[in-house]
Amino acid sequence: MSVLKNKNVLVTGIGQANYILQLYGNIVKKCPDFSFNILNLENFGNETTKERAEKIFDKNYYKKPNLKNFFTLLKAVPSVLSNSYFWKDLRIFRVEKGSLISNDGLRLILRHVNAFYYAKFIDDSTNTDIIHLHFPKHIFALFLKYLTKDYEVIVTYWGSDIYRIDSWKDHEIQNSSLNNVDLITAATPEMEFAILSRFGFQLKNKLRNKRFIHNNKFYEVADILMKNRNWIIDFKKRYNIKKEKIVLLFGHNAHIENNHLEFLEILKGLPRNIVSDFHIIFPFSYGDNSGDYQEQLREITKTIECDFIFLTDFLGWEDLAKLKIISDVYIHAPITDGLSAFLTEFFYTNNLAIVGSWLPYNTFLNFGVDYLKFDDFDSLGRILIDLKQLIEDKDEIAGANNKIVAENFSVEKISEEWVSLFKELT
Repeated sequence: MSVLKNKNVLVTGIGQANYILQLYGNIVKKCPDFSFNILNLENFGNETTKERAEKIFDKNYYKKPNLKNFFTLLKAVPSVLSNSYFWKDLRIFRVEKGSLISNDGLRLILRHVNAFYYAKFIDDSTNTDIIHLHFPKHIFALFLKYLTKDYEVIVTYWGSDIYRIDSWKDHEIQNSSLNNVDLITAATPEMEFAILSRFGFQLKNKLRNKRFIHNNKFYEVADILMKNRNWIIDFKKRYNIKKEKIVLLFGHNAHIENNHLEFLEILKGLPRNIVSDFHIIFPFSYGDNSGDYQEQLREITKTIECDFIFLTDFLGWEDLAKLKIISDVYIHAPITDGLSAFLTEFFYTNNLAIVGSWLPYNTFLNFGVDYLKFDDFDSLGRILIDLKQLIEDKDEIAGANNKIVAENFSVEKISEEWVSLFKELT
């Protein structure tokens, strides 16, 4: 009896290590008929990405063409100039920008050169059968237009990549590619509908609902910390948080899309006796490389009579769990989102979450997760006025969330959903 030959899966796209390693770290051993390889995995946080990746993937490829080398550019010229999508991109760029002569125009041309070399490397050096592309924005998906061999292709949306398409080149790379891929995954039904609404309902049979895999480490650590809370006094002292203060966690990174500015404007308008009870924490461990945004926010906080912390260090699992456990309230209000792991972890603490009603979270609600919702920042302000009473009643609102998350967002359950996706391609 012949042994079924492994199919070689090449993971491409954004390469953000935290999600990528969690996903494949849990499914690789469950898919013995596949060999998983990865191209240009990026670092994230303070963990040794390469060491972790080598334990998960059969091959860990790095391919970065030197675009400053004249001969590198020259070799790509014939293929780029003969590629019809290159000329389409230039037309789109000219309509958007009004002119091709600019630094942005040069970067677009170099992006095509880069995409040519990625595609050539995949065609010539990887023995790939299946391409799994994450986050199909233009910069990550363009290499598809330069492939010369046939592949089965899976495209995975993370959330913001469908909700924050703000340029025609991002729209068109997806619009022109999705009809030719084999499977498309999205984390929620709302994301699926957004994809179909934007790119056409002919894609319906290709869509699969696949949620993100969370790292079990948070839940394991949180279980231990919630059973014995003697550490809380010392942890609060470390950050100069007074015992009587309401600890309010806002946002999960330093990206402006989290609406920190709008939140601070609401705080400025609240009665002093309300705001002075708050100790507000902004997690800023990534998303503001220059520090300019943080400095802008710090200037505003000087006009608000409550305590603030900007957490700029990357937190390990224990400190992250402690942060969420000591936070009486978490306010989650990004302009768009898929299905937030940070928020899911907070639900596990049974503390009070306040979430923008515009976010597509029917998945949470359908499982029975409970939280407060607000329609705009004015209505958030009204909630904050009554926050003390709401915290006293939090068990009635959020008391069952821990159990619901444990049952429905487990690594085992979600990883099996992904295994079924790859089995479709056998």
